[in-house]
Amino acid sequence: MEKLIRYYTPLFICLLVIDIYTKIYLPSMPYRYYSKVLVMGSLLVFTAYAIYKKKVYVEKYIFYGLILFFIGDILIIDHLNKIKFIISIGLFVIGKILYILKFSHKEDFSNKRLVPFFVICFLLVAILYSLIFPNLKDYFLPITLYFFISLVMTLFAYIRKGVVNNKSYYTVLLGVGLFVLSEATMVIKMFYGDVMFQDFLVMFGYAMGQYLIILGLILNRKAHDNKSVLV
Repeated sequence: MEKLIRYYTPLFICLLVIDIYTKIYLPSMPYRYYSKVLVMGSLLVFTAYAIYKKKVYVEKYIFYGLILFFIGDILIIDHLNKIKFIISIGLFVIGKILYILKFSHKEDFSNKRLVPFFVICFLLVAILYSLIFPNLKDYFLPITLYFFISLVMTLFAYIRKGVVNNKSYYTVLLGVGLFVLSEATMVIKMFYGDVMFQDFLVMFGYAMGQYLIILGLILNRKAHDNKSVLV
C-alpha cells in the first residue's frame, strides 16, 4: 500500500494542477469536463483499489459517497444552471451523510472538547452568513442544509480523536478542513463577490480535501490490518 500511495500522490497532484489550470485559463466547455473526470476519476479508482476491495459493508460508505461527489462535480461545472446546481447540492449532501456514517464510532468522547468546536463553528458560520444572506433568496434552504451537514461531518471527523491513530486523525481532519474552506469560498464567490485566489482555493481545497480524507482512512487501516473495518 505504501508503494501505491507513493506513486499515486504525485499523479493526483499533477492531474489537480491540470484541472486548476483548465479552470483558470481555459473555457469550461468542454475542457473542465475532461480535467475533472481525470482528477476525480483517478481518485475513484485509487479508492476502489485501496478500500473497496475489502468488501466489508461499512467500508463501502466512503466509496459510494465519492461516487455521488463525482457526479455532483460534473453537474456543478455548469453552476449557473439552477437545476444542475440544486441537484449537485443534493448529491453532495447525501455524499457527506455517507462520509459521516464512515466517521462515526461508538466510543465515548469528552464533552469539554465540543465547546471550543461549537464556538469556532458558530463564529465562522455567523461571518459567512453575514456576507451571503442578502443574496441567498431561493437558495437559502439548500445552502443552509448543505452547511449544516458540513458542520456535522466536521464534528464527526473531530471526535475521532483517540479512536484512530494520530496520523489518520489529523490527515482526515485536515482534509475535511480544506473541503469546508473550498465550500465557503464557493458560496462567497456565488452570493457575495470575488475572493482573492478564489478558483485556486475552490479547486485545490475540494480535491485535496477529498484525497486527504481517503488517505487518512487508508493510514488508519494500515494500523489496524488485523481488523476488517476502517474507523
